[in-house]
Amino acid sequence: MKHTPSAIELLSNQETVVSLISDLTNQPKNLVLSRLREEYSNPGINVVRDFKKAGLEPFKWCKELSDFYNQTDAFLYELVFWNRNKIKNKMRRWISRHLAKNEQGKLNILCIGDGLGIDSAHLANEGHNVEYFEVKGYSESFARKIFAECKYNITILNEQDEIKNGFYDVVICLDVLEHIPNPPEYVKILTDYLRSGGRLIVHSPFYMVHPNYPTHLKDNRRYSGNLSLYTKNNLALVDGELTWNPIVLQKSNGENNKYKHFNLKIYCLLITGCFISIGRFSSKPFWWVNSLSRKKNKWFGE
Repeated sequence: MKHTPSAIELLSNQETVVSLISDLTNQPKNLVLSRLREEYSNPGINVVRDFKKAGLEPFKWCKELSDFYNQTDAFLYELVFWNRNKIKNKMRRWISRHLAKNEQGKLNILCIGDGLGIDSAHLANEGHNVEYFEVKGYSESFARKIFAECKYNITILNEQDEIKNGFYDVVICLDVLEHIPNPPEYVKILTDYLRSGGRLIVHSPFYMVHPNYPTHLKDNRRYSGNLSLYTKNNLALVDGELTWNPIVLQKSNGENNKYKHFNLKIYCLLITGCFISIGRFSSKPFWWVNSLSRKKNKWFGE
């Protein structure tokens, strides 16, 4: 019987990735491979280059930035390596363990802004009902090919009005909010998608306003380590990695559950939040995170 590859296996195959990107962008394979090598050596370089060509102002929201997301192919390169990065893989495994420990059976999961669809594919592979939301563009087209190749029955959504309110057991939103012009409003929308008692799993490095990430909004630094962004929307911190990569918040079931889950781990997470709040005033204390991410980058075959 022919083996059906997983999304991670496909993303680990250089020939497959080069062919996928070449087919989607109509660029020759040698150019695609060259750009992948550039991205490996200097994560973010493809986005930075296209960003400058578009004449956009770094770290600031504008309508043209929205158009940029839809039109550039640069995020294909950035996201290939971010999804292969050891830090991201660790985050993905942590989420799987959390769900297995705290939730029962097959879950209705919404992955918001999942780019290449690797998180959605990983959760579908574990037997969950997964819906993938991403605006139309190169990343969404890449995800469609991945889902088809791996034979995952994942629902693809491109419009917010296609998403069902009060339906999902889990909403996963990783590395999205730092790009959004109004995070509090968007967190409210995410909360509305959850059923009572449902969980929001989120990772948002608001502090990472760095030259390699010009689409991260400087105005959003104010939300670094800010739990009120979530608690104001009836969400309570219940779990998370001590590094906040990611954290888990639960939608109230109508009871006052602010301190229901308070324990030593929650206390430690709050301390981490106090440290991360330094990012509201300056990003530079956190630039070491970018250096760590680069060290954790993986080339094909490693």
